[in-house]
Amino acid sequence: MFPHQPGDLYRLRAQSSAPDTNLHNTAAPAQEGRHDEAIREIEPPTGTTSTAIPSTQTSSVADMDGTWGERDVGGPVSHRMAMEDYEQMRRELSHLSQTRSKSSMRSGGGGLLKTVTSRSNKSDRPELQQTLSSKISIGRIATDSEDLEAGDAEAAAEKEEDFELGPFIQEGHFEKRTEAGVSAKKVGVVFKNLTVKGAGSTSNYTKTLPDAILGTFGPDLYHLICRFVPALSFNKHQPLRTLCNDFTGIVRDGEMMLVLGRPGSGCTTFLKAIANKRGDYAQVTGDISYGGITAEQQGAHYRGEVNYNPEDDQHFPALNVWQTLKFSLLNKTKKRKQGEINVIIEALMKMFGITHTAKTLVGNEMVPGVSGGERKRVSIAEMLATKSTVVCWDNSTRGLDASTALDYANSLRIMTDVSNRTTLVTLYQAGEQIYELMDKVIVIDDGRMVFQGPVNEAKQYFIDLGFCCPERETTADFLTSVTDPAQRVFREGYEAQAPKTAEEFERAFKSSLNYKKVLAGVEDYERHLGNTDFVDAREFKQSVKEQQSKHVSTKSSYTVSFWRQVLACTRREFWLVWGDKPTLYTKFFIIVSNGLIVGSLFYGQPTNTEGIFSRGGTAFFSILFLGWLQLSELMKAVSGRVVIDRHKDYAFYRPSAVVLARVLADFPLVFAQVIPFTIIMYFLTQLDVNVSKFFIYLLFVYTTTICITALYRMFAALSPTIDDAVRFSGTALNLLIIYTGYAIPKPQLIQDYIWFGWLYYVNPISYAFEGVLTNEFHDRVMPCAPQEVVPQGPGFQPQYQGCAFTGAQRGSLSVTGERYVGTEFEYSRSHLWRNFGVVIAFTVLYILVTVVGSEVFSFVGGGGGAIIFKKGAKKSTPALSKISDAEKGGDAGGTSASSGQLQTSSQESESIPKNSESESVFTWIDVNFSVPYEGSQKQLLNQVHGYAKPGVMVALMGASGAGKTTLLNTLSQRQRIGVVSGTMQVDGRPLGTEFQRITGYVEQQDIHDRTATIREAIEFSAILRQERHIPKQEKLAYVEEIIDLLELREMSDALILSLGVEQRKRVTIAVELAAKPSLLFLDEPTSGLDSQSAYSIVRFLKKLAVAGHGIICTIHQPSSVLIQQFDMILALNPGGNTFYFGPVGDNGSAVNKYFANRGVYCPPQKNIAEFILETAAKGGKRKDGKRLNWNEEWRNSQEHKDLLVEIQQINAEREKIPPKAANTQHEYASPVWLQITMLTRRMFTQHWRDPSYYYGKLFVAVIVGIFNGFTFWQLGNSIQDMQNRMFTAFLVLLIPPTVLNAVVPKFYMNMALWQARENPSRIYNWVAFCTASVVTEIPISILSAVVYWVLWYYAAGLPTDSSTAGYVFWMTMLFFLFQASWGQWICAFAPSFTVISNVLPFFFVMFSLFNGVVRPYAQLSVFWRYWIYYLNPATYWIGGVIAATLRDIPVQCSANEAAMFNPPPGQTCGEYAQSYVNTVGTGYLTNPAATTDCGYCQYSSGVEYMASLNVSPSDKWKYLPIFLAFCISNWALVYFFVYTVRVKGWGFGLGYLFGGLGKVVGAFKAGIGKMFGRAKKG
Repeated sequence: MFPHQPGDLYRLRAQSSAPDTNLHNTAAPAQEGRHDEAIREIEPPTGTTSTAIPSTQTSSVADMDGTWGERDVGGPVSHRMAMEDYEQMRRELSHLSQTRSKSSMRSGGGGLLKTVTSRSNKSDRPELQQTLSSKISIGRIATDSEDLEAGDAEAAAEKEEDFELGPFIQEGHFEKRTEAGVSAKKVGVVFKNLTVKGAGSTSNYTKTLPDAILGTFGPDLYHLICRFVPALSFNKHQPLRTLCNDFTGIVRDGEMMLVLGRPGSGCTTFLKAIANKRGDYAQVTGDISYGGITAEQQGAHYRGEVNYNPEDDQHFPALNVWQTLKFSLLNKTKKRKQGEINVIIEALMKMFGITHTAKTLVGNEMVPGVSGGERKRVSIAEMLATKSTVVCWDNSTRGLDASTALDYANSLRIMTDVSNRTTLVTLYQAGEQIYELMDKVIVIDDGRMVFQGPVNEAKQYFIDLGFCCPERETTADFLTSVTDPAQRVFREGYEAQAPKTAEEFERAFKSSLNYKKVLAGVEDYERHLGNTDFVDAREFKQSVKEQQSKHVSTKSSYTVSFWRQVLACTRREFWLVWGDKPTLYTKFFIIVSNGLIVGSLFYGQPTNTEGIFSRGGTAFFSILFLGWLQLSELMKAVSGRVVIDRHKDYAFYRPSAVVLARVLADFPLVFAQVIPFTIIMYFLTQLDVNVSKFFIYLLFVYTTTICITALYRMFAALSPTIDDAVRFSGTALNLLIIYTGYAIPKPQLIQDYIWFGWLYYVNPISYAFEGVLTNEFHDRVMPCAPQEVVPQGPGFQPQYQGCAFTGAQRGSLSVTGERYVGTEFEYSRSHLWRNFGVVIAFTVLYILVTVVGSEVFSFVGGGGGAIIFKKGAKKSTPALSKISDAEKGGDAGGTSASSGQLQTSSQESESIPKNSESESVFTWIDVNFSVPYEGSQKQLLNQVHGYAKPGVMVALMGASGAGKTTLLNTLSQRQRIGVVSGTMQVDGRPLGTEFQRITGYVEQQDIHDRTATIREAIEFSAILRQERHIPKQEKLAYVEEIIDLLELREMSDALILSLGVEQRKRVTIAVELAAKPSLLFLDEPTSGLDSQSAYSIVRFLKKLAVAGHGIICTIHQPSSVLIQQFDMILALNPGGNTFYFGPVGDNGSAVNKYFANRGVYCPPQKNIAEFILETAAKGGKRKDGKRLNWNEEWRNSQEHKDLLVEIQQINAEREKIPPKAANTQHEYASPVWLQITMLTRRMFTQHWRDPSYYYGKLFVAVIVGIFNGFTFWQLGNSIQDMQNRMFTAFLVLLIPPTVLNAVVPKFYMNMALWQARENPSRIYNWVAFCTASVVTEIPISILSAVVYWVLWYYAAGLPTDSSTAGYVFWMTMLFFLFQASWGQWICAFAPSFTVISNVLPFFFVMFSLFNGVVRPYAQLSVFWRYWIYYLNPATYWIGGVIAATLRDIPVQCSANEAAMFNPPPGQTCGEYAQSYVNTVGTGYLTNPAATTDCGYCQYSSGVEYMASLNVSPSDKWKYLPIFLAFCISNWALVYFFVYTVRVKGWGFGLGYLFGGLGKVVGAFKAGIGKMFGRAKKG
């Protein structure tokens, strides 16, 4: 019944000398037997079907071969060449298999590994590369010669005759093959009565700051618990939305099904349901089977065999292409076959034309890497490496030009045929050639199946229903348009009876013959499965089992064992680290520099008792700093979730394998960080120079760093977003610091503060601190510092003296280390290895929780989003409710206001007001643009000429990488780097100061303030960009016109963050139109849209042109209908070379004429846009046989000369018009004050609607305030309490690290929006941006300060008199204002976000350590004492608070704090020592009348204690204005750095610094390489 497989058909065709034909749409006998045999009995007699228009005929496969848009590299993706490459790979692998078998037979397997490894090495197999390369070269030449192509095929066939496939087929590499050459892993997909429902409504209200605060007290936690324990939910009967309704059908193995529908219709839902990804939906009913295997069995045991690939190409950007494919195959190849991996990678890259990218980073939007088309091919190759059987692709041509999209579809065809896959794909704007590649098509409307069947029957089916296919409209566009009320066209006489709603379409289809064919096909396939006793399923299961490693359970979905998954992921972690070298270098630079700085801070510590406290600070900082620096691991842990989740679906590895792999990678990486840091710190701070002590110190620092890193990753695994992870991790780190036992010694923690003291025991840092501290003081005897000997002076004998230090014994002038740590901290050296074990135990605990969390929780968004409205707005109408589909909600990018919501009548009848502002003409001549590249200049634009006139639409076209966006950026004056030359003029005059303001630029990325509503965004643009003399009411009235014209009325109060692709694109256009620009630039306005949405956008642009706007627009995948909307085409080749600029003409007649005059003709039905791209790519030949250079043809053409003359005439005519007076031209339309007020209002709204930022600040203030206040509850008057009073003020320094990690990203995003779109558009200037950024931080800073102060101040028992309390309140408020602006100027100054995240710890270290607390002022080295101490703002904040709070506090020593000594016989304590007390002027005798056990307390008041900190009561009011000056200087620095760095582009030498570091590292690597090279030669 299934006599041939697609792979066999391709081989048969390659052996034939006849020209290629389209096998998938021509009724060949083999396919008739396969598809139609079972349904012949229900087919009507020939001719009975009413046919008004003939069905679409097929096209040649030769037309399918194209290139990927990157014309300068790679080659065409050809079916024939791919098959030959594939066969060559199989021969190579078969040779390996035979060699392995013979080797095994000869040696019993002993030489197997060696044989495989040597054979798979590229250097050992040059003939493979040579053969494949020669074939690709032959393939390119053969495109012009059918005979040569046939000859190649015959030669390949002859080679195959003496090629034994046996061993290769038996072992299977991509799929196991039976002896007949048929794939053993072939399963068709049957779905019956498939219904998918999503939860929740289609619209919602935004969550604001009060909601977030109230949610803290229960609702948020409750919803989180209900997510994992649904039984606790009270809302068990929530309303459901039907996303797919009663789908039944079949896709056989080796077939491709095209899924068509408007955005939001249910295409993605259908693909996910077929791929068994059900977790995103509330309910999935019906049956899905894979060759007889149920969905439940597939999900449990064969998950990696059925895969869904999202439209976005998500990869780790720091991996190169080779590493990405290598990693995929490592997890899908059992151990004894891993020698073949390199050969398979090479074959895959050759098959898809990406060999040249092997060592290029994959990259993403932020990291430069391969092009979009190449990244798409990487996704295909990775999917092929999964060796899966059923593959679902979702809108994978987004952003590709027409030719690239065709080659992508060709690649899918190759993948399906080579491996007998079952492929389902949804594509937007699919061309006719792409459509003809498919076998079947399913059309979906509003979640209902309105057609399913062979591709050559679909068009006729809808024609018979009463619809008309317009001329030149592709079949795919036609099939989608019939479901769109605004686009469909009825045949005459069918207007009333043709179906119009989704329900009517579904009803019509289910009563049609086509549906009966579908049911018959399902029945036939199931009968075939039963008749063959499910042999396909058995072979599939056996094949999957044979692919698995022997240590893998047969019930597992994974190919390799868990341990090998961990090892593969570990290798990838090292690749990722090395791939992000700037971060690696920056981190080591910070480690070394901070080690030197802090080491120098503690340099010269006294070896007597004076240095004991600072040695504790050394130990504390040593174990904390590297863990502090590891906070950057949070971003890595959260950002890779999407890729890890997809790899889990592919059954590459368990998420827990990544967790353990990161731990394994930490061992050497953290060790490399610890070694330089500990060496610098240990010896520079002059800790006890003892070998065993140093290695114990190193061991604790190393273990604690790994422990803290594991703690961060645990929070990352349990946190939905990076904001949550940073907040929880930062708060946890603060608590660990407080309860370490350094600031508050252990005895006081666990005895006096029992409500929080227990945290000491669950704090791994406390055990590490005990270990390091007892290690340092073990076997140390420290003499009493001279100033601490009591009493001292002439006449005092040693036996009658004591040491005023904790742990000192009566009559002894020295203190042993063991006694000090035992008395002060209750520490013991005997606990050393217990503490080490506890740290390891906590590390293991954190890792285990992370492992469990990674397996149980998945925070990757799966859809189900809804349109979000601002509070108080009217929700959407029922008509709007259809636009939001759970498959494509919110940021997923697929929800779109379907074109069905657009009212054709309003679009046709409403005209856009005439643009009377300007009739200016923009011209450009000889525009060149180059950028620095590898020490020279790379030309991106080369002598481009053109013009834009009111009423004229110019289509800017070209292959990927041709320079389209570069030209737009250059013409719109938005280039920030590179060299621009040429003449650009408006009305024959140089560009004025207001050029950027009067031009609109619709960028491809749709960059907006995500929390603004549609109306707010448009109003913001209109008010600030229209001329300042226009009244505000008139501007707002124009906004209403724009909202109506773009059909945004129903959702005008919706937040932009919840909009879909088309809606966001309309908003972007509306925002630019609101400025009333005379010239409009648009970059890919139709990218990512379906055909109807794209047509709607272009049709609207045409109306703008008619209204008097000049329009220049780059466009991808333009259909014949779209390209006819344009007046002119400017076509570029790679390198920015023009090869055509002129009119389109009726049906492309002008373009046809230009190319026909040069011997290249466009076929009658050919899309003129595709013709231009393909002609430029493939070139052509003159009549004399010489190849055409289209760039040179254009330069030498008469059309080019006429263009230059026309531009000169335009400029000459427009120069006659009087120019605008210079004093009336403004760079910014609105005055600065209006800019400030509008932007400040928008930023406040942004923080209100995105509450995580403000909420995070309040959260930190509350948590730290509570723990600080209640940990230091009602402080007493002992010396320890004096120290605690100092530390309770000091702990406010724990807040900035967490707050700044929130301030920096928020400020960075707002600054990026301003730099990318709003400043180039001249909406507001840098003064407005800085002012709004500063002002919006003030209210939340004041509120946070109030909350913190109330929770902390009174609980700690600090003075309650109004003067002191008020002073501390003002200082607290200034501190919170200080930290916000501190983060802002750091962000404005740093060149990149990577540098910012690594530089922040440097600032925190300087801020926290150089203020006289951790290292007292008197002990600071001279180098730091006289400048950094006084430049540190923390010095004045802590000093001022201490001066205020300790001034009137008496000191009462506790029993163990007084220095004990005995007076000489016959004297009282007072008689003996009072003279000493009077001389030193500090302290008091605790028992002056006693004759023994005299006690001396070294402080009698807080004033005496603060003197030891270099603080006096008079500093109180002196320090407040100084700290206020620091706050003001922070604000000034925000303005300064934004202007100098972001506006003027100053680098302050950082470029030279990092460049120099790079050269040093490069020289070091080169030296190491030479050294090892000589060693190898020797």
